[in-house]
Amino acid sequence: MLRVLFADDEPFMLEGLRSMIDWHKLGFVVCGEALDGEDALALMNVTEPHLVLTDVRMPVIDGLGLIEQASFLYPNTKFIILSGYADFDYAKRAMRHGVANYLMKPLMESELEKAVEAVTITIREQETRSQYENTALDRIRMETISRLLRGEKRQIWIEQAQALLDLDEHVRFRCLLLEPADEGTIDSNPIEMILETLQFSQATLLPFGVGKERQGFLLIAGPENQSLTPAVTMEMIGKIRSSSGSALSMAVSSEHRGPHALNEAFCEALMAEICRCPSDFDGVHFYQRERIADTADVPIGMTQSILDAVSNGNGEAVRDHVHQLFVALSRQSVSVSWVGAYLSNIKFDILRVITQCGGEPDLWVRKWFVPALAADLGILERRITQEFLQAAAWIGQEKSNKQDAVISAAEDYVKAHFSEKLQLQHVAEHFRMNSAYFGQRFKKQTGLTFNEYLHVVRIDEAKKLLRREELKISDIAGRVGYSDSEQFVSKFKSLTGKLPSAFKKG
Repeated sequence: MLRVLFADDEPFMLEGLRSMIDWHKLGFVVCGEALDGEDALALMNVTEPHLVLTDVRMPVIDGLGLIEQASFLYPNTKFIILSGYADFDYAKRAMRHGVANYLMKPLMESELEKAVEAVTITIREQETRSQYENTALDRIRMETISRLLRGEKRQIWIEQAQALLDLDEHVRFRCLLLEPADEGTIDSNPIEMILETLQFSQATLLPFGVGKERQGFLLIAGPENQSLTPAVTMEMIGKIRSSSGSALSMAVSSEHRGPHALNEAFCEALMAEICRCPSDFDGVHFYQRERIADTADVPIGMTQSILDAVSNGNGEAVRDHVHQLFVALSRQSVSVSWVGAYLSNIKFDILRVITQCGGEPDLWVRKWFVPALAADLGILERRITQEFLQAAAWIGQEKSNKQDAVISAAEDYVKAHFSEKLQLQHVAEHFRMNSAYFGQRFKKQTGLTFNEYLHVVRIDEAKKLLRREELKISDIAGRVGYSDSEQFVSKFKSLTGKLPSAFKKG
Protein backbone atom coordinates (compact mmCIF):
# COMPACT_ATOMS: atom_id res chain seq x y z
CA MET A 1 0.00 0.00 0.00
CA LEU A 2 1.05 3.58 -0.65
CA ARG A 3 1.24 6.00 2.26
CA VAL A 4 -0.51 9.40 2.45
CA LEU A 5 -0.03 12.18 5.04
CA PHE A 6 -2.33 15.15 5.73
CA ALA A 7 -1.18 18.63 6.89
CA ASP A 8 -3.82 21.26 7.81
CA ASP A 9 -4.25 23.57 10.81
CA GLU A 10 -7.99 22.88 10.96
CA PRO A 11 -8.84 19.58 12.77
CA PHE A 12 -12.21 19.25 11.07
CA MET A 13 -10.42 19.45 7.68
CA LEU A 14 -8.15 16.59 8.68
CA GLU A 15 -11.18 14.54 9.70
CA GLY A 16 -12.87 15.34 6.40
CA LEU A 17 -9.84 14.25 4.38
CA ARG A 18 -9.84 10.88 6.18
CA SER A 19 -13.47 10.15 5.35
CA MET A 20 -14.17 12.03 2.10
CA ILE A 21 -12.86 9.26 -0.18
CA ASP A 22 -12.04 5.55 0.19
CA TRP A 23 -8.27 5.72 0.56
CA HIS A 24 -7.88 1.95 0.84
CA LYS A 25 -9.69 1.43 -2.45
CA LEU A 26 -7.26 3.87 -4.09
CA GLY A 27 -4.33 1.92 -2.70
CA PHE A 28 -3.39 4.20 0.21
CA VAL A 29 -3.08 3.97 3.96
CA VAL A 30 -3.16 7.18 6.04
CA CYS A 31 0.23 7.25 7.81
CA GLY A 32 -0.05 10.57 9.68
CA GLU A 33 -1.75 13.92 10.30
CA ALA A 34 -0.13 17.26 11.22
CA LEU A 35 -1.49 20.65 12.27
CA ASP A 36 1.47 22.64 10.90
CA GLY A 37 4.41 22.30 8.50
CA GLU A 38 6.96 21.65 11.23
CA ASP A 39 5.05 18.64 12.58
CA ALA A 40 4.50 17.44 9.02
CA LEU A 41 8.26 17.42 8.35
CA ALA A 42 8.87 15.43 11.53
CA LEU A 43 6.19 12.89 10.54
CA MET A 44 7.63 12.58 7.03
CA ASN A 45 10.98 11.65 8.51
CA VAL A 46 9.31 8.73 10.32
CA THR A 47 6.65 7.57 7.86
CA GLU A 48 8.21 8.45 4.45
CA PRO A 49 4.86 9.07 2.71
CA HIS A 50 4.40 8.74 -1.04
CA LEU A 51 1.82 11.56 -1.08
CA VAL A 52 1.22 14.63 1.10
CA LEU A 53 -1.97 16.72 1.04
CA THR A 54 -1.16 20.11 2.58
CA ASP A 55 -2.98 23.36 3.31
CA VAL A 56 -1.43 26.63 2.15
CA ARG A 57 -1.70 28.74 5.29
CA MET A 58 -0.41 27.00 8.43
CA PRO A 59 1.51 28.23 11.52
CA VAL A 60 5.29 27.78 12.06
CA ILE A 61 5.97 26.52 8.51
CA ASP A 62 3.34 27.17 5.85
CA GLY A 63 2.47 24.86 2.96
CA LEU A 64 4.98 26.28 0.51
CA GLY A 65 7.75 26.20 3.13
CA LEU A 66 6.90 22.57 3.82
CA ILE A 67 7.09 21.71 0.13
CA GLU A 68 10.36 23.55 -0.40
CA GLN A 69 12.10 21.76 2.49
CA ALA A 70 10.52 18.36 1.87
CA SER A 71 11.32 18.43 -1.88
CA PHE A 72 15.00 18.61 -0.98
CA LEU A 73 14.84 15.89 1.70
CA TYR A 74 12.32 13.57 -0.01
CA PRO A 75 12.51 14.22 -3.78
CA ASN A 76 10.19 11.33 -4.67
CA THR A 77 7.28 12.46 -2.47
CA LYS A 78 4.31 13.96 -4.32
CA PHE A 79 2.22 16.92 -3.08
CA ILE A 80 -1.35 18.09 -3.59
CA ILE A 81 -2.05 21.63 -2.29
CA LEU A 82 -5.39 22.51 -0.69
CA SER A 83 -6.18 26.24 -0.60
CA GLY A 84 -9.10 28.54 0.13
CA TYR A 85 -7.43 31.33 -1.90
CA ALA A 86 -7.01 31.64 -5.65
CA ASP A 87 -3.45 32.95 -5.43
CA PHE A 88 -1.94 32.56 -8.90
CA ASP A 89 1.61 33.59 -7.89
CA TYR A 90 1.55 31.14 -5.00
CA ALA A 91 0.38 28.38 -7.33
CA LYS A 92 3.21 29.12 -9.78
CA ARG A 93 5.81 28.90 -7.02
CA ALA A 94 4.33 25.60 -5.85
CA MET A 95 4.34 24.13 -9.34
CA ARG A 96 8.05 24.90 -9.68
CA HIS A 97 8.61 22.39 -6.87
CA GLY A 98 6.78 19.65 -8.75
CA VAL A 99 3.42 19.88 -6.97
CA ALA A 100 1.05 17.33 -8.53
CA ASN A 101 -2.14 19.42 -8.19
CA TYR A 102 -3.61 22.60 -6.69
CA LEU A 103 -7.18 22.14 -5.39
CA MET A 104 -9.51 24.90 -4.13
CA LYS A 105 -11.53 24.58 -0.92
CA PRO A 106 -14.24 23.61 -0.32
CA LEU A 107 -13.20 20.25 -1.79
CA MET A 108 -15.44 18.13 -3.95
CA GLU A 109 -15.21 14.36 -3.52
CA SER A 110 -14.98 13.64 -7.26
CA GLU A 111 -12.32 16.31 -7.77
CA LEU A 112 -10.13 14.98 -4.94
CA GLU A 113 -10.55 11.37 -6.05
CA LYS A 114 -9.59 12.25 -9.62
CA ALA A 115 -6.49 14.14 -8.44
CA VAL A 116 -5.40 11.21 -6.22
CA GLU A 117 -5.93 8.68 -9.03
CA ALA A 118 -3.74 10.77 -11.35
CA VAL A 119 -0.91 11.10 -8.83
CA THR A 120 -1.15 7.36 -8.06
CA ILE A 121 -0.39 6.57 -11.68
CA THR A 122 2.65 8.85 -11.53
CA ILE A 123 3.91 7.24 -8.30
CA ARG A 124 3.50 3.71 -9.69
CA GLU A 125 5.33 4.61 -12.90
CA GLN A 126 8.10 6.17 -10.84
CA GLU A 127 8.37 3.04 -8.67
CA THR A 128 8.53 0.78 -11.74
CA ARG A 129 11.23 2.93 -13.32
CA SER A 130 13.16 2.99 -10.06
CA GLN A 131 12.84 -0.79 -9.75
CA TYR A 132 14.26 -1.30 -13.25
CA GLU A 133 17.13 1.06 -12.49
CA ASN A 134 17.91 -0.67 -9.20
CA THR A 135 17.80 -4.09 -10.86
CA ALA A 136 20.23 -2.91 -13.53
CA LEU A 137 22.55 -1.47 -10.89
CA ASP A 138 22.40 -4.72 -8.89
CA ARG A 139 23.39 -6.70 -11.98
CA ILE A 140 26.27 -4.34 -12.69
CA ARG A 141 27.40 -4.61 -9.06
CA MET A 142 27.31 -8.42 -9.16
CA GLU A 143 29.12 -8.54 -12.50
CA THR A 144 31.76 -6.14 -11.18
CA ILE A 145 32.33 -8.27 -8.07
CA SER A 146 32.38 -11.48 -10.11
CA ARG A 147 34.97 -10.13 -12.56
CA LEU A 148 37.27 -8.90 -9.82
CA LEU A 149 36.91 -12.11 -7.83
CA ARG A 150 38.09 -14.04 -10.89
CA GLY A 151 41.15 -11.81 -11.06
CA GLU A 152 40.17 -9.60 -14.02
CA LYS A 153 41.81 -6.40 -12.82
CA ARG A 154 40.93 -4.20 -15.79
CA GLN A 155 40.65 -0.53 -14.93
CA ILE A 156 36.95 -0.42 -15.84
CA TRP A 157 36.11 -3.00 -13.13
CA ILE A 158 38.30 -1.23 -10.57
CA GLU A 159 36.56 2.09 -11.28
CA GLN A 160 33.09 0.51 -11.10
CA ALA A 161 33.97 -1.14 -7.78
CA GLN A 162 34.96 2.23 -6.39
CA ALA A 163 31.85 3.99 -7.77
CA LEU A 164 29.13 1.36 -7.25
CA LEU A 165 30.44 -0.58 -4.25
CA ASP A 166 32.09 2.28 -2.32
CA LEU A 167 35.16 0.03 -2.27
CA ASP A 168 38.30 2.15 -2.54
CA GLU A 169 41.85 1.11 -1.71
CA HIS A 170 41.43 1.79 2.02
CA VAL A 171 38.10 0.08 2.70
CA ARG A 172 38.22 -3.17 4.68
CA PHE A 173 36.32 -6.26 3.57
CA ARG A 174 36.06 -10.02 3.91
CA CYS A 175 34.81 -12.62 1.43
CA LEU A 176 32.13 -15.04 2.68
CA LEU A 177 31.34 -18.22 0.72
CA LEU A 178 27.97 -19.79 1.51
CA GLU A 179 27.15 -23.48 1.51
CA PRO A 180 23.90 -25.08 2.78
CA ALA A 181 24.35 -27.48 5.68
CA ASP A 182 22.93 -30.30 3.53
CA GLU A 183 25.50 -29.57 0.78
CA GLY A 184 22.75 -28.70 -1.67
CA THR A 185 22.84 -25.95 -4.21
CA ILE A 186 22.42 -22.35 -3.09
CA ASP A 187 19.74 -20.56 -5.08
CA SER A 188 19.30 -16.80 -5.32
CA ASN A 189 16.05 -16.56 -3.33
CA PRO A 190 17.53 -16.98 0.18
CA ILE A 191 20.26 -14.48 -0.68
CA GLU A 192 17.72 -11.93 -1.92
CA MET A 193 15.66 -12.49 1.24
CA ILE A 194 18.73 -11.92 3.43
CA LEU A 195 19.52 -8.66 1.67
CA GLU A 196 15.95 -7.40 1.98
CA THR A 197 15.62 -8.10 5.71
CA LEU A 198 19.08 -7.37 7.15
CA GLN A 199 20.38 -3.88 7.82
CA PHE A 200 23.90 -3.54 9.25
CA SER A 201 25.27 -0.36 10.79
CA GLN A 202 28.78 -1.80 10.98
CA ALA A 203 29.04 -3.23 7.47
CA THR A 204 27.49 -3.55 4.01
CA LEU A 205 26.53 -6.96 2.63
CA LEU A 206 26.86 -7.46 -1.16
CA PRO A 207 26.01 -10.74 -2.94
CA PHE A 208 28.13 -12.34 -5.65
CA GLY A 209 28.18 -15.42 -7.85
CA VAL A 210 31.16 -17.06 -9.56
CA GLY A 211 29.89 -19.92 -11.64
CA LYS A 212 26.79 -21.92 -10.76
CA GLU A 213 28.07 -23.37 -7.49
CA ARG A 214 30.04 -20.46 -6.04
CA GLN A 215 27.92 -17.86 -4.30
CA GLY A 216 28.47 -15.68 -1.30
CA PHE A 217 28.79 -12.18 0.08
CA LEU A 218 31.31 -9.42 0.42
CA LEU A 219 31.25 -8.03 3.94
CA ILE A 220 32.40 -4.43 3.57
CA ALA A 221 33.21 -2.23 6.57
CA GLY A 222 30.81 0.61 7.36
CA PRO A 223 31.39 4.37 7.16
CA GLU A 224 33.88 4.34 10.05
CA ASN A 225 35.86 1.55 8.33
CA GLN A 226 36.29 -0.39 11.56
CA SER A 227 38.22 -3.63 11.55
CA LEU A 228 36.11 -6.69 10.66
CA THR A 229 37.41 -8.82 13.51
CA PRO A 230 36.31 -12.48 13.84
CA ALA A 231 33.91 -11.39 16.61
CA VAL A 232 32.32 -8.68 14.42
CA THR A 233 32.21 -11.06 11.46
CA MET A 234 30.54 -13.78 13.54
CA GLU A 235 27.94 -11.28 14.72
CA MET A 236 27.06 -10.56 11.07
CA ILE A 237 27.05 -14.28 10.20
CA GLY A 238 24.69 -14.93 13.13
CA LYS A 239 22.25 -12.37 11.71
CA ILE A 240 22.53 -13.90 8.24
CA ARG A 241 21.76 -17.36 9.59
CA SER A 242 18.84 -16.08 11.63
CA SER A 243 17.40 -14.20 8.65
CA SER A 244 17.80 -17.10 6.20
CA GLY A 245 16.06 -19.55 8.50
CA SER A 246 18.55 -22.29 7.62
CA ALA A 247 21.85 -23.54 9.00
CA LEU A 248 24.39 -22.17 6.55
CA SER A 249 28.00 -23.27 6.55
CA MET A 250 30.43 -20.49 5.64
CA ALA A 251 34.07 -20.00 4.68
CA VAL A 252 35.61 -16.63 5.47
CA SER A 253 38.70 -14.96 4.05
CA SER A 254 41.10 -12.86 6.05
CA GLU A 255 40.55 -9.09 6.08
CA HIS A 256 41.65 -7.21 2.95
CA ARG A 257 41.55 -3.67 1.60
CA GLY A 258 40.57 -2.35 -1.84
CA PRO A 259 39.21 -3.90 -5.07
CA HIS A 260 42.62 -5.18 -6.20
CA ALA A 261 42.53 -7.73 -3.35
CA LEU A 262 39.17 -9.31 -4.25
CA ASN A 263 40.71 -12.24 -6.13
CA GLU A 264 43.09 -13.02 -3.27
CA ALA A 265 40.22 -12.88 -0.77
CA PHE A 266 38.09 -15.22 -2.89
CA CYS A 267 40.93 -17.73 -3.20
CA GLU A 268 41.43 -17.64 0.57
CA ALA A 269 37.73 -18.30 1.22
CA LEU A 270 37.80 -21.11 -1.35
CA MET A 271 40.77 -22.71 0.41
CA ALA A 272 39.14 -22.31 3.81
CA GLU A 273 35.97 -23.98 2.47
CA ILE A 274 37.70 -26.95 0.83
CA CYS A 275 40.24 -27.49 3.61
CA ARG A 276 37.62 -27.03 6.35
CA CYS A 277 39.94 -24.87 8.42
CA PRO A 278 39.01 -25.46 12.08
CA SER A 279 37.67 -22.57 14.16
CA ASP A 280 35.89 -21.86 17.43
CA PHE A 281 32.62 -21.36 15.57
CA ASP A 282 30.51 -24.29 14.40
CA GLY A 283 30.12 -24.45 10.63
CA VAL A 284 32.31 -21.39 9.99
CA HIS A 285 35.80 -21.81 8.55
CA PHE A 286 38.16 -18.84 8.78
CA TYR A 287 41.14 -18.80 6.43
CA GLN A 288 44.35 -19.62 8.33
CA ARG A 289 47.41 -18.66 6.32
CA GLU A 290 49.91 -20.40 8.59
CA ARG A 291 48.03 -23.71 8.67
CA ILE A 292 47.51 -23.86 4.92
CA ALA A 293 51.05 -22.72 4.12
CA ASP A 294 52.50 -25.47 6.32
CA THR A 295 50.30 -28.23 4.96
CA ALA A 296 52.36 -29.09 1.88
CA ASP A 297 55.74 -28.22 0.44
CA VAL A 298 55.07 -27.71 -3.27
CA PRO A 299 58.28 -27.70 -5.39
CA ILE A 300 59.41 -24.17 -6.20
CA GLY A 301 58.44 -23.15 -9.71
CA MET A 302 56.02 -26.07 -10.22
CA THR A 303 52.95 -23.82 -10.41
CA GLN A 304 54.59 -21.56 -12.98
CA SER A 305 55.77 -24.56 -15.02
CA ILE A 306 52.21 -25.86 -15.28
CA LEU A 307 50.86 -22.42 -16.14
CA ASP A 308 53.53 -21.91 -18.82
CA ALA A 309 52.79 -25.31 -20.36
CA VAL A 310 49.04 -24.59 -20.55
CA SER A 311 49.62 -21.02 -21.81
CA ASN A 312 51.89 -22.31 -24.61
CA GLY A 313 49.37 -24.98 -25.63
CA ASN A 314 51.98 -27.69 -24.93
CA GLY A 315 49.99 -30.80 -24.06
CA GLU A 316 53.01 -33.03 -23.53
CA ALA A 317 54.53 -30.57 -21.04
CA VAL A 318 51.14 -30.26 -19.27
CA ARG A 319 51.02 -34.02 -18.69
CA ASP A 320 54.62 -34.10 -17.49
CA HIS A 321 54.39 -31.17 -15.05
CA VAL A 322 51.02 -32.20 -13.58
CA HIS A 323 52.37 -35.72 -13.01
CA GLN A 324 55.50 -34.35 -11.33
CA LEU A 325 53.31 -32.23 -9.05
CA PHE A 326 51.17 -35.17 -7.96
CA VAL A 327 54.23 -37.37 -7.42
CA ALA A 328 55.62 -34.69 -5.10
CA LEU A 329 52.31 -34.27 -3.28
CA SER A 330 51.80 -38.01 -2.86
CA ARG A 331 55.01 -38.19 -0.82
CA GLN A 332 53.61 -35.79 1.76
CA SER A 333 50.74 -35.94 4.23
CA VAL A 334 48.32 -33.76 2.28
CA SER A 335 44.61 -34.21 1.79
CA VAL A 336 42.73 -34.26 -1.48
CA SER A 337 40.86 -31.20 -0.18
CA TRP A 338 44.07 -29.20 0.18
CA VAL A 339 45.26 -30.21 -3.29
CA GLY A 340 41.88 -29.18 -4.72
CA ALA A 341 42.21 -25.74 -3.15
CA TYR A 342 45.80 -25.39 -4.36
CA LEU A 343 44.81 -26.35 -7.90
CA SER A 344 41.93 -23.86 -7.81
CA ASN A 345 44.50 -21.07 -7.63
CA ILE A 346 46.20 -22.42 -10.75
CA LYS A 347 42.80 -22.57 -12.46
CA PHE A 348 42.20 -18.90 -11.74
CA ASP A 349 45.57 -18.08 -13.36
CA ILE A 350 44.61 -20.15 -16.41
CA LEU A 351 41.23 -18.38 -16.58
CA ARG A 352 43.08 -15.08 -16.88
CA VAL A 353 45.03 -16.45 -19.87
CA ILE A 354 41.80 -17.72 -21.45
CA THR A 355 40.24 -14.28 -20.98
CA GLN A 356 43.27 -12.61 -22.58
CA CYS A 357 42.84 -14.91 -25.59
CA GLY A 358 39.22 -13.76 -26.00
CA GLY A 359 37.58 -16.73 -24.29
CA GLU A 360 34.51 -16.82 -22.03
CA PRO A 361 35.75 -17.68 -18.52
CA ASP A 362 32.21 -18.42 -17.27
CA LEU A 363 32.05 -21.48 -19.56
CA TRP A 364 35.19 -22.89 -17.95
CA VAL A 365 34.12 -21.94 -14.42
CA ARG A 366 30.97 -24.03 -14.76
CA LYS A 367 33.03 -27.07 -15.82
CA TRP A 368 35.93 -26.68 -13.41
CA PHE A 369 34.45 -25.56 -10.10
CA VAL A 370 32.12 -28.33 -8.99
CA PRO A 371 31.25 -29.15 -5.37
CA ALA A 372 32.28 -32.83 -5.49
CA LEU A 373 35.95 -33.64 -4.89
CA ALA A 374 37.81 -36.67 -6.23
CA ALA A 375 38.10 -39.62 -3.84
CA ASP A 376 41.91 -39.82 -4.03
CA LEU A 377 44.96 -38.14 -5.58
CA GLY A 378 45.07 -40.62 -8.47
CA ILE A 379 41.54 -39.79 -9.63
CA LEU A 380 42.14 -36.10 -9.06
CA GLU A 381 45.35 -36.20 -11.15
CA ARG A 382 43.50 -37.73 -14.11
CA ARG A 383 40.69 -35.15 -13.82
CA ILE A 384 43.07 -32.18 -13.53
CA THR A 385 45.25 -33.45 -16.37
CA GLN A 386 42.21 -33.69 -18.64
CA GLU A 387 40.97 -30.22 -17.66
CA PHE A 388 44.36 -28.58 -18.18
CA LEU A 389 44.86 -30.41 -21.49
CA GLN A 390 41.52 -29.05 -22.73
CA ALA A 391 42.59 -25.54 -21.75
CA ALA A 392 46.00 -25.99 -23.38
CA ALA A 393 44.40 -27.26 -26.60
CA TRP A 394 41.96 -24.33 -26.69
CA ILE A 395 44.68 -21.75 -26.00
CA GLY A 396 46.99 -23.38 -28.55
CA GLN A 397 44.27 -23.32 -31.20
CA GLU A 398 43.48 -19.67 -30.50
CA LYS A 399 47.14 -18.71 -30.76
CA SER A 400 47.49 -20.82 -33.90
CA ASN A 401 44.53 -19.06 -35.52
CA LYS A 402 46.03 -15.68 -34.75
CA GLN A 403 49.44 -16.82 -36.00
CA ASP A 404 47.95 -18.08 -39.31
CA ALA A 405 46.63 -14.58 -39.90
CA VAL A 406 50.24 -13.36 -39.69
CA ILE A 407 51.38 -15.98 -42.22
CA SER A 408 48.57 -14.94 -44.56
CA ALA A 409 49.86 -11.38 -44.29
CA ALA A 410 53.35 -12.69 -45.06
CA GLU A 411 52.04 -14.37 -48.23
CA ASP A 412 50.55 -11.07 -49.35
CA TYR A 413 53.86 -9.36 -48.57
CA VAL A 414 55.76 -11.83 -50.80
CA LYS A 415 53.29 -11.30 -53.65
CA ALA A 416 53.80 -7.54 -53.40
CA HIS A 417 57.62 -7.63 -53.16
CA PHE A 418 58.60 -10.73 -55.18
CA SER A 419 60.78 -8.68 -57.54
CA GLU A 420 62.99 -7.62 -54.64
CA LYS A 421 65.81 -9.59 -53.05
CA LEU A 422 63.66 -11.39 -50.49
CA GLN A 423 65.05 -13.68 -47.80
CA LEU A 424 63.24 -15.61 -45.10
CA GLN A 425 65.14 -13.87 -42.30
CA HIS A 426 64.24 -10.39 -43.53
CA VAL A 427 60.53 -11.21 -43.95
CA ALA A 428 60.43 -12.87 -40.50
CA GLU A 429 61.99 -9.76 -38.95
CA HIS A 430 59.41 -7.61 -40.75
CA PHE A 431 56.68 -9.55 -38.94
CA ARG A 432 58.68 -9.62 -35.68
CA MET A 433 59.06 -13.38 -35.55
CA ASN A 434 61.92 -15.81 -35.02
CA SER A 435 63.08 -16.90 -38.50
CA ALA A 436 63.11 -20.63 -37.70
CA TYR A 437 59.65 -20.51 -36.15
CA PHE A 438 58.40 -18.34 -39.02
CA GLY A 439 59.68 -20.90 -41.52
CA GLN A 440 57.89 -23.73 -39.70
CA ARG A 441 54.61 -21.84 -39.56
CA PHE A 442 54.94 -20.76 -43.19
CA LYS A 443 55.39 -24.32 -44.41
CA LYS A 444 52.56 -25.59 -42.21
CA GLN A 445 50.10 -23.17 -43.80
CA THR A 446 51.33 -23.10 -47.43
CA GLY A 447 52.78 -26.59 -47.74
CA LEU A 448 55.97 -25.04 -49.17
CA THR A 449 59.19 -23.71 -47.76
CA PHE A 450 59.62 -19.97 -47.97
CA ASN A 451 62.01 -20.19 -50.96
CA GLU A 452 59.75 -22.67 -52.76
CA TYR A 453 56.79 -20.33 -52.31
CA LEU A 454 58.84 -17.35 -53.53
CA HIS A 455 59.85 -19.23 -56.70
CA VAL A 456 56.22 -20.21 -57.39
CA VAL A 457 55.09 -16.57 -57.10
CA ARG A 458 57.91 -15.36 -59.37
CA ILE A 459 57.34 -17.99 -62.05
CA ASP A 460 53.55 -17.32 -62.03
CA GLU A 461 54.28 -13.65 -62.69
CA ALA A 462 56.82 -14.59 -65.39
CA LYS A 463 54.15 -16.61 -67.22
CA LYS A 464 51.89 -13.56 -67.30
CA LEU A 465 54.70 -11.41 -68.73
CA LEU A 466 55.60 -14.02 -71.36
CA ARG A 467 52.03 -13.99 -72.65
CA ARG A 468 51.55 -10.21 -72.63
CA GLU A 469 54.91 -8.57 -73.23
CA GLU A 470 57.43 -8.69 -76.07
CA LEU A 471 60.40 -8.82 -73.75
CA LYS A 472 63.67 -10.70 -73.77
CA ILE A 473 63.97 -13.67 -71.44
CA SER A 474 66.71 -11.84 -69.51
CA ASP A 475 64.45 -8.78 -69.04
CA ILE A 476 61.59 -10.93 -67.72
CA ALA A 477 63.99 -12.70 -65.34
CA GLY A 478 65.05 -9.33 -63.91
CA ARG A 479 61.47 -8.11 -63.55
CA VAL A 480 60.42 -11.12 -61.44
CA GLY A 481 63.47 -11.00 -59.15
CA TYR A 482 66.13 -13.18 -60.81
CA SER A 483 69.53 -11.58 -61.41
CA ASP A 484 70.76 -14.76 -63.12
CA SER A 485 68.90 -15.69 -66.33
CA GLU A 486 70.13 -19.26 -66.19
CA GLN A 487 68.67 -19.73 -62.72
CA PHE A 488 65.38 -18.29 -63.98
CA VAL A 489 65.28 -20.69 -66.93
CA SER A 490 66.09 -23.65 -64.65
CA LYS A 491 63.38 -22.80 -62.13
CA PHE A 492 60.85 -22.08 -64.87
CA LYS A 493 61.39 -25.49 -66.46
CA SER A 494 61.29 -27.35 -63.12
CA LEU A 495 57.93 -25.78 -62.19
CA THR A 496 56.22 -25.74 -65.63
CA GLY A 497 57.97 -28.53 -67.56
CA LYS A 498 58.80 -26.08 -70.35
CA LEU A 499 61.51 -23.61 -71.23
CA PRO A 500 60.41 -19.95 -71.15
CA SER A 501 60.88 -19.64 -74.93
CA ALA A 502 58.64 -22.64 -75.58
CA PHE A 503 56.00 -21.35 -73.13
CA LYS A 504 56.01 -17.99 -74.93
CA LYS A 505 55.33 -19.58 -78.30
CA GLY A 506 52.36 -21.36 -76.81
